[in-house]
Amino acid sequence: MLAASHPLNILVVEDNETDFVLFCEYLKLSKLPTNCIFRAERLGEALCLVHEHQPDLIFLDLSLPDSDGIDSFERLNAEARHIPIIVLSGLLDRQVALHTISLGAQDYLIKDELDEKVLTKSIQYSIERKKILQKVVENFERYNTLIKATSDTIWDWDLRTNDVLWNEGITSIFGFAPADVQNAIEWHHQNIHPDDRERILQTIDECMREGRDHWQEEYRYKSANGVYKFVYDRGYILKTEHNKPYRILGAMMDITERKKMQEEIIRNQIETQKLITQVTIQTQEQERREIGHELHDNINQILATAKLCVDMALNEENHRQELLSKSYENITRAINEIRKLSKTLVPPSLGDIGLKEALLELIENITISNELKIKIKATDHHIEDMSNNKKLIMYRIVQEQLNNILKHSGATEALIELKTMRNWLHLNIKDNGIGFDTRKKNRGIGLNNIISRVEMQNGKMEIISAPGKGCVLKIEIPG
Repeated sequence: MLAASHPLNILVVEDNETDFVLFCEYLKLSKLPTNCIFRAERLGEALCLVHEHQPDLIFLDLSLPDSDGIDSFERLNAEARHIPIIVLSGLLDRQVALHTISLGAQDYLIKDELDEKVLTKSIQYSIERKKILQKVVENFERYNTLIKATSDTIWDWDLRTNDVLWNEGITSIFGFAPADVQNAIEWHHQNIHPDDRERILQTIDECMREGRDHWQEEYRYKSANGVYKFVYDRGYILKTEHNKPYRILGAMMDITERKKMQEEIIRNQIETQKLITQVTIQTQEQERREIGHELHDNINQILATAKLCVDMALNEENHRQELLSKSYENITRAINEIRKLSKTLVPPSLGDIGLKEALLELIENITISNELKIKIKATDHHIEDMSNNKKLIMYRIVQEQLNNILKHSGATEALIELKTMRNWLHLNIKDNGIGFDTRKKNRGIGLNNIISRVEMQNGKMEIISAPGKGCVLKIEIPG
């Protein structure tokens, strides 16, 4: 009901002076709070007053000098849809007045039957009905906007009649022409993929039997062109006061592209795993070959020479001391070679000496026997906060890249940079070698090994190089 603290601004559209005076008298007797009462004798004047004063309520006489009947109401209502309108009519205009109710008028009053009680009741209920109607319209507009924003296909299944109502999504998403859409629930069920149909219907039935309020499932749904789309469907079950389901509201979301992306990701993960396995096997075989060559061509020859000197020392007393001395030197040399070989195979104790110290030791061993000068820049103390596993991965990447530089680049200088930034570890390895065209360069075992280690850590890798411009390897790994 209307609150007494809310004084009304009322517009009365009435060309008859006597009727207007009588109306004002009834309004005073009603004791309703009023602020201003505006009068318009013509419809054109009324339209101006609506825009100027925005009244709370309008009383409209249908017979005016510049307009008559239904036309009067329609023109005024078009300009004041948010304002409740009560039609004033004579006995002869009763049917016309009734028609205005269907067009949006809140009430109609017969002038000859008007008194303060009828007027009070009409004003109070008209304003309340207009407020309720306005809320309904706003909620409906909000509902439609929400549906359009979600791009879902909304369906409404009446369990009592087995009829289904659809929104525009059945046309825009699945391509069905409005004339082809059927309201029978059987049509909806037929569009569910045969392999999914029994599962979906059984799930819905179980939800209703168990008294649940909603359900959700993924399945395939047929489009107008016969192609099935993947959908994510969720239904909300409405129940009577006796907890009996009578209606289900559903919303289908097209997730076909998401499914394709998921399948693509799975395929990529499988291919990545295959690549990692292949690279691991190739790396192991390569390491075995290198160890075999090193043992056969170097260490084995040194030990063979030492054995020969020992054999000769056993038979030649005159040169025994000299031969034993040579044997000692060769054995010592073999031990050093074995120690050097083992350092390239056995992971360094990163937990004890740290990543930077391990890399300095690696650099020292590399630069002993070649002209490559390697510098390292690693002043960020957060580097040592990483797990030993990540440190070992970075160590192996550096080791692999330095081997690539030694074998292929012809470089005389190299720089290793390590730093952390926003919980990511950044590794840059630069050299001044001959470089290469990254578009034409084939990936060798060493590079593939680096790539597999980076991918295992969900990291990023970039190679910047050109003929005669050296090479920069950039690695980023989450901390």
